[in-house]
Amino acid sequence: MVVQLNIEYDQLVKLVKQLPPAQQQDLIAQLLTTQEHPLSAEEKIQLLDAAKIHRAVNEEPSVRREDWYDDDGR
Repeated sequence: MVVQLNIEYDQLVKLVKQLPPAQQQDLIAQLLTTQEHPLSAEEKIQLLDAAKIHRAVNEEPSVRREDWYDDDGR
């Protein structure tokens, strides 16, 4: 059964954002496997940007070895 829906792009984006993260990832995987042409550099950058986690870093990592390994460096 083939269903043809006329959905505006903005509306589609809003619907996809309502999906749980696991289903969003599944949709991305399905879209990537159905592409008939190799990804352009811009498309690859967009995919990498989509995979970014938008969280603040709690604190900067220390540059001191002692803080990482709890020893005197020997």
